[in-house]
Amino acid sequence: MDNAKAEEAFSATLSLDIEAGYLIDDESSFRVTVSDDFEPRSANWELYDSTSSRHYVSVSDFTQGITYGPLTEWIFDIEIVPETIGPCSCILTVIVIDSDGISYSESTSLFIESTGIAEHQLTPTLLISRNSIDYWHSETYRIHALSSTKDGGAPIFSTLIHNSSNIKCTYGNLGELDDIYAINFNDTTDPRFSDVSWDGDSLTFQIDLKNFDDGWHDVIVFAQSDIQDSHYSHDCISIRVDNTPPNAKMDVPDKLNEGYGSVYLDASSTYDEYWGIQGLTYTWTIIQVGSLDEEIAQVISGQDIRTIEFNHEHSGLFSVTLSVSDNAGNIGLTSRTLEIVNMPPVARLTIDGEDYFDNDQITLSSESSILLNASSSTDTANDIDALRYIWRVDNVPMYEGALKSLSWPEEVSDNSFVLSIEVIDADSDSSMISIIIVDDSRSETLPLSILILIISGGFLSYSVFRRSGSDESEIPKWN
Repeated sequence: MDNAKAEEAFSATLSLDIEAGYLIDDESSFRVTVSDDFEPRSANWELYDSTSSRHYVSVSDFTQGITYGPLTEWIFDIEIVPETIGPCSCILTVIVIDSDGISYSESTSLFIESTGIAEHQLTPTLLISRNSIDYWHSETYRIHALSSTKDGGAPIFSTLIHNSSNIKCTYGNLGELDDIYAINFNDTTDPRFSDVSWDGDSLTFQIDLKNFDDGWHDVIVFAQSDIQDSHYSHDCISIRVDNTPPNAKMDVPDKLNEGYGSVYLDASSTYDEYWGIQGLTYTWTIIQVGSLDEEIAQVISGQDIRTIEFNHEHSGLFSVTLSVSDNAGNIGLTSRTLEIVNMPPVARLTIDGEDYFDNDQITLSSESSILLNASSSTDTANDIDALRYIWRVDNVPMYEGALKSLSWPEEVSDNSFVLSIEVIDADSDSSMISIIIVDDSRSETLPLSILILIISGGFLSYSVFRRSGSDESEIPKWN
């Protein structure tokens, strides 16, 4: 259907020109009116009682009636001949298929008496409404049924609920059944029924299912004119009872190292005790905790989503919650905590193209310079582009940047100093290399072991100072 037609489309309406509980004792005709923008494709109507179909008619010809606005009335008649059908406490059901193939139906109660036939006791009518395709229910189930009596008196209702057999809705005669529950008479009404209501045309009541096992159950309703009456109407519906929530289980690691790529979070071990996993809906919610807003990092929901991918390129603490709901609305929950551990960078230092490592020594005369390069330092792919490079002379921050041409610092009057490069990532984790730079033309340097001790003490003091919130924004930078 194109957009223009969709915007102009209207839902069809179906009306029956007959009063619920109407008594027919002579040949009668009733009008059915369908209001729609196009003529219906087809229609049919059927009369049936508790035992079988009594009369069925297919309709293909419609009379066009009044047009008002975009809608037109499409009309056909129902002809009922009592001598043909016989005495009946009947349900009349009309079904119309509109021009788009959509089905509409209406039902009502009728009583038919036929002259010339021995007097027949007309029982109350009874038809359980079927509004759900799968009939899933948890803890409670509300019955809706059409039911009328010939004289307008309140029927006597009772019910039988039992486990379904392979052939659903099979049961014996009312007088042969021992486990019948009263619904609406005297003080014997079973406590599992509540909110019982009958308005002359329809019956509603609620069934407490909490004590029923999971599985298919037949709900059979009986209607009698009197408790002593051996004649009755009956109808049955089979429902799925599901009182048990799914057992939600997931396989989530406690810790992961940060980095590009994804980890699979798996809920394949989730199960539903009786009904199995078909039709379960999985909702994954991942929240980064510890931040001001506890930011929601990811929400994924859908049927059969037992495995998801989670990107772990950012360190932090994450709460992973799995909610699994079944067809009856029961929910199983489980939660785990996942820590993405930041990986500190690894500092690398080259001087004039050669690699240097912690505690190495190099000679630098006061008239020359060397090219320092820390750009080959490594980190996880998500952090590598945000690394900071801090150069220190005798543990005093002097410069920032990956590359530096270094001459003998004016601040150093001794014949040696400690040069350190600290590489810091976005999470403030760092790695450092320190080397000794000496000038042989000056007086003799301190022993290397003493210098290392001085370096270690100075770095420890600086680390405490930097993590307490000191500002390094005054460190000179160069290209």
